[in-house]
Amino acid sequence: MVAKVGARERRLFSSTIKSARIGLPEAQYQVGLMYANGVGVEQDFTQALHWLRQAAERGLAAAQYLLATRYATGSGIAQDDYKALWWYLKAAEQGHAKALFRLGRVFGTPQSELSHACLVRAAELHLPEAQLAVGSLYATGSGVATDPAKAAHWYHLAAQQGLASAQCALGGLYANGQGVGLDQEEAVAWYRRAAQQNFAPAQVALEFLDGGGAGRSRGGRRGSRKPRAVERRGDTALWDKAAEQGDADSRYHLGLMYERGLGVAQDADRALTWYALAAKQGDARAQLALARLLEDGQQAVAVAWYRKAAEQGHREAQFALGRLYSSGQDVAQDSFEGLTWYASAAHRGDIPALMTLGHVLGGPLDHVMAACFGRAAELGSAEAQFLLGKQFASGKGVVQDFRRAFAWWHRAAVQGDAQAQSALGVCYLSGQGVEQDFQQALFWFQKAADQGDSKAQWNLGSMYASGGDGLEQDVAQALYWCQSAANAGFVPAQATLGMLFARMKNSREALYWWARAADQGDPEAQYNLAVTYSRGKDVKQDLAQAFLWFEKAAVQGVRSAQSRLALMYATGEAVANDPIEAHKWFAIAAEGGDPAAKANLGRSESQLTLAQIAEGQRRAAQWIATRSS
Repeated sequence: MVAKVGARERRLFSSTIKSARIGLPEAQYQVGLMYANGVGVEQDFTQALHWLRQAAERGLAAAQYLLATRYATGSGIAQDDYKALWWYLKAAEQGHAKALFRLGRVFGTPQSELSHACLVRAAELHLPEAQLAVGSLYATGSGVATDPAKAAHWYHLAAQQGLASAQCALGGLYANGQGVGLDQEEAVAWYRRAAQQNFAPAQVALEFLDGGGAGRSRGGRRGSRKPRAVERRGDTALWDKAAEQGDADSRYHLGLMYERGLGVAQDADRALTWYALAAKQGDARAQLALARLLEDGQQAVAVAWYRKAAEQGHREAQFALGRLYSSGQDVAQDSFEGLTWYASAAHRGDIPALMTLGHVLGGPLDHVMAACFGRAAELGSAEAQFLLGKQFASGKGVVQDFRRAFAWWHRAAVQGDAQAQSALGVCYLSGQGVEQDFQQALFWFQKAADQGDSKAQWNLGSMYASGGDGLEQDVAQALYWCQSAANAGFVPAQATLGMLFARMKNSREALYWWARAADQGDPEAQYNLAVTYSRGKDVKQDLAQAFLWFEKAAVQGVRSAQSRLALMYATGEAVANDPIEAHKWFAIAAEGGDPAAKANLGRSESQLTLAQIAEGQRRAAQWIATRSS
């Protein structure tokens, strides 16, 4: 987030804070938002929360709701579910629609009556998400008697406000005549409005209603009137008549109707019958559908139908054959055959096929992998955009280019890809591929962390642990995010969590987390564990354990561990005295820049023969060469 601190914004802040200081809650709320967003003043989350709390305590519902969300998520404040509930209730008492909606979600079973009351009240206040939720309750009979008419009423209110999920749900009611009259044209209209907002379930529903957009009119011209599927869906008899007369298109759509229960009772056997008739006439869509339904029980027949559709250029069938031949599922495994079909589907722009090829063709064919990911990325796949960004960052299969890596990660991040959001945070934090921006790093790490990305949670926790650049140091937030990542098994977060507990003088927890990270190979945790056992502070001294962990950390390149390991070999502490091995590790640590090792290397040379020095140097050179190769 880029702070706005121009002259106009400063004047606005100056006038607003004067009103806030004399106790006007609306002004206090605005000042809180200004501090939070850096408008007219340097961004300061502590001040933002202070002013929001002032406004909330004076009864401003908007401030109460915003404060509740902060307590609920632990955003900029220690998470506290009780306080979150308290402020949601205070805002709800004043009729704040979003607060009522949140309470409705909180009060699930066994408080279903309370949940229903909150959701209905929020719906009556015209909150579309609440209207959708109430509609769903009546549609499913969750906590209330099933009532399709009431479901349709609430769905309609939310749909009119533009909520795509409500538009899709309403389309479903019209498609099946539930709570409203059966009306396929109205169903298509609502599905189309949701599909225009890229709501995937509506796009799928349209596929079933109009046969994938085949849309031929009875005269054979494309684009005139409405699609045949929609034209006939309202009267099954017309479909039956045309299908019985041998119309493959009608037979395919009857198969869809019976498979999905669209306008007719669901009937898998009748779906198979109609698909089979259309498939035998060469309809590739029917051949694919038939193969899909037969795959579990009649594998050989399914493969034959997939092949017929694939040979007509149907990319989904080509992908299915690639999957079957590559895995040896239902057919004899043939990696080359599988690769051929994947390539055919990829050539026609099938994103799953492009992604599969990209993953398969690594190693010597990294440039082909990049090309596959690149095509899928251009087609809008967030996963491909993230992976392509990784290739540009590493120079794997492409010329290394951090700016292009950033650009692809940004495209994936705005689509909600958590890994890409985390990668953007790293870019902004390090200034790699983009101008360094601490606040943008914080923004993207928060986005990814909220989705459960462990690396982002660790980075966010580390930022709160160190503070700086407008971010106040917050140990509680640092612990929360590092703990979340550590509990998910993210090793660097476990090591950092150990450091945080050590700062808090909680040796027991520090040792627990260092041990977990050290066992999984984290070198810093191994070193810290070794130091703890060596000192014997807050734990029983154990020099054998210290030596073990110093050695593990030293092998991974931790200079301080190399220097300490050398001392143990030199003094015979917990290990047999070995001056040559000590000389080796002093030389390695000194080469890495450790000042204590440099001093000890000189002392070591004064106590060894020329032959011993030469052997120690030979071992050190060999270790360094092996590590750099």
